Amino acid sequence: MQGSELLLTSAQLGMALAGFAGLVTLIGRPDLRGEPHLNEIRFRSMVELSLMLVAFCLLPFVPAGLGASEAASWRIASAVYALAAFVFIVHSVRRNRSAMGRVLIAGRVTGALLGVCGVLALALTLAAWGAFGDREGGVYFAALFVHFLGAAFFFIRLLYGSLPRSEV
Repeated sequence: MQGSELLLTSAQLGMALAGFAGLVTLIGRPDLRGEPHLNEIRFRSMVELSLMLVAFCLLPFVPAGLGASEAASWRIASAVYALAAFVFIVHSVRRNRSAMGRVLIAGRVTGALLGVCGVLALALTLAAWGAFGDREGGVYFAALFVHFLGAAFFFIRLLYGSLPRSEV
């Protein structure tokens, strides 16, 4: 399968992010001025995104291993990935509302993250339907890249929240 090394490397990066997030949370000191529920949501989102990244880096190998053509493998993986992105949006909205009493827990940042996830789900849905011709693999890689950026964003927020505040 074309790009298999990139998929496997991305899966390893996702696992590293999830592992480091766990270490930061266990060893670090969360920002005491921040809302504890917000820090919990950030941690959960970070781990969920990282583990989903790993799963979706490996997913195209399943249909290919079962005999599907490369194009069909990308389309099947895109369909599953799009469905998971939609479920993640619904889950995040419900969790935010339940834990914090509002959907946009960090204002425009939350809105932007949910919007990007929606665009990702739409692009993957179109790729699953064959709207991009023979570029399904490229769309899938682009989705993984955006997904990685989301996981990295939550990791950075989690890491910075664990650092002591300087009085500068």
